[in-house]
Amino acid sequence: MNRISMIYDKNKSWKPTYYLFSSTNVKDKSWGKEWLSSVHSAINESTTTSFIASMFKEYIDPNDKFGGVKWFDSLSETRPDSSGKIVDESFSTDIVDRIDKTGTTMNLALQLAYHMGFSEIVFVGADLGWTKDLGSKSDPNHFDKNYRAHMPNPYKANQQMRNVHKLALSIFNKNKPEVKIYNASIRTVLDVYPLIEFESFVKDSQLVYREEDNKIADNYWKNQVYIPAKKDSIILRLLRKTKNVVLKKVGLR
Repeated sequence: MNRISMIYDKNKSWKPTYYLFSSTNVKDKSWGKEWLSSVHSAINESTTTSFIASMFKEYIDPNDKFGGVKWFDSLSETRPDSSGKIVDESFSTDIVDRIDKTGTTMNLALQLAYHMGFSEIVFVGADLGWTKDLGSKSDPNHFDKNYRAHMPNPYKANQQMRNVHKLALSIFNKNKPEVKIYNASIRTVLDVYPLIEFESFVKDSQLVYREEDNKIADNYWKNQVYIPAKKDSIILRLLRKTKNVVLKKVGLR
């Protein structure tokens, strides 16, 4: 997903079979070009089939240069509330009709895996435990310090992602109980699925459960504290709106 091509130089023998993208970061004024470069690197791989929401086509491939992309029009977005809670409609079991983002590309991946009928799903890089970061050049939340993404409310982001996985698991368990799902991320507090050791699973096909990491993750979630976001006054909102209009008129925004 997203900026995975940033690791291609470190893993020259590996490229994904499928790639998924649906992020507004591609049009961000500060780091949009960096994201676009990563997307182009990913979709340019001949062995990779890419799934991208068509609403981003004008930014990514306006001239139809990339033939391996499957553009989809069924994207919806049922946004979480301020505490990260989501609704049941956030997971669609018919992605031809509708596939819901719910604020994270990971949710699209879960619905796509459901639709494609995989019998086993193993997560790698599903970290969570994110901290506040406003797109700095030393990103603390992803696999590369140069990743750059907006994380203004880490509590909401962490809870939202965990809730996405909880909902997905409940639907898999109900409709496809035979599907096995594990989390093999090396650094993670995602405890919705059994935590397993990455190397044992990949090299030896063995399921080695990480009981101690499960306890750490459990304590992490127990210690999360929700602090409601402060709402601006009507006067502040009007002033901000007026400022934006003026800046736009003089060409500064």
